[in-house]
Amino acid sequence: MNETIFNFFYSFAHKSYALDFCIHFFAEWYGLIILFVLFIYLFKHRDNPKKGVRDLFVVGTTAVSAWFIAHFFKDVFHTLRPFDAVASIKPLVIESGYAFPSGHATFFMALASSLWFYHKRLAVFFGISAVLIGMARISAGIHWPIDILAGLFLGYAIGTTLHDLISSMTSKVYPTSKPPIAK
Repeated sequence: MNETIFNFFYSFAHKSYALDFCIHFFAEWYGLIILFVLFIYLFKHRDNPKKGVRDLFVVGTTAVSAWFIAHFFKDVFHTLRPFDAVASIKPLVIESGYAFPSGHATFFMALASSLWFYHKRLAVFFGISAVLIGMARISAGIHWPIDILAGLFLGYAIGTTLHDLISSMTSKVYPTSKPPIAK
């Protein structure tokens, strides 16, 4: 099943320059662009700059932690990338290292799930983006579908868990409301 789904997505690669450009863009550059825009938005969007900084800190720490956790699991599972496992696969993006779970899928889904607590529309956008990036990375020949699926689930679990942990620690530094006035 994993290879069948991979072959379907990979069949879009190497068909035309325009399609290869789109696959490469979504697999490699799209995530960086939306991440840059997100951090500027989170830093500047609020009337209260401290809340924007706290949001940025919680979401950023969650996503970066997810990236490192995904790479820990890569070292545990040692799963070859499709182009390493099958000689006929020519990747559209240069990658190295192990494949399982996808660091990109883990990172962007952790970002989406931690954003859910602050900005639901942005969270939906980033969740859809995580799936699009994952599909592009399959089409580019650098991930198996199971790598992406595991990354999405791992990212969701990490995002919600770390959000709760980090936001409870930062709420002491950046309280969301003023304490009641004593009479």
